[in-house]
Amino acid sequence: MLLVMASPVVSFAVEAEVNLMTEGVVKPFRSVTISASIREIIGKIQVEEGERIKEGQLLVSLLSEKQRLAVERYDQMISKAQFDFNAAQRLFQQNVASRDDALAKEVELKRLQAELAIAKAEVNEREIVSPLTGVVVRKFKESGESISENDPILQVMTTDQVLLLFHLEASQLSLLKLGQEYPAQFPEMPEVKGLKAKINFIDPEVDARSGLFRVRLLLDNKAGLIRPGLRVLTPFPTVSVNP
Repeated sequence: MLLVMASPVVSFAVEAEVNLMTEGVVKPFRSVTISASIREIIGKIQVEEGERIKEGQLLVSLLSEKQRLAVERYDQMISKAQFDFNAAQRLFQQNVASRDDALAKEVELKRLQAELAIAKAEVNEREIVSPLTGVVVRKFKESGESISENDPILQVMTTDQVLLLFHLEASQLSLLKLGQEYPAQFPEMPEVKGLKAKINFIDPEVDARSGLFRVRLLLDNKAGLIRPGLRVLTPFPTVSVNP
């Protein structure tokens, strides 16, 4: 008699989404290290650490006396060259002087105008302005110090908004969408409650080694309560599969 043994049927159940607290870190929305593109001496640093600044505000003045004197000199030379050119034009129109004389005066005028533009550009690159509205968080140099190209002078940071960075499991990727809002808690600041942040970036690539992907949330921080570097906890949804 042939006996047939039935194989046990193994079933898997996918549980409903559950929210587990995931730890991340607060990052600045934008952080810029201010440096110069030339070798020079710092005339004056116009701001101090902790000072709030606006985009376009003057932060650092490098020594520029020679360049300013060059601008004044070329201004004076251009005034004379303009007069000479106008005079040569009149004489040419009256058939008193040749066209070559007028062209030579015009060439000289344009050369001086180009030199003036260069001198003004050299003055402008010695006036370093803020690329953002935010706060000065660090001074690397002081007034009177010499600097080389790309030496850090100041670090400035946007604080009205901050980013919350998390690394999540690949299984959570399908549960997240841009614009989703989640509550944020800060272990070092338990008194801060009721804050919510929105997903503004989902990494399209999963790290092959760790199996994790990055998610960033944008948090309104106009009150300035949340500082970059703090830990943050957010309840992201997860799906577990049980046999």
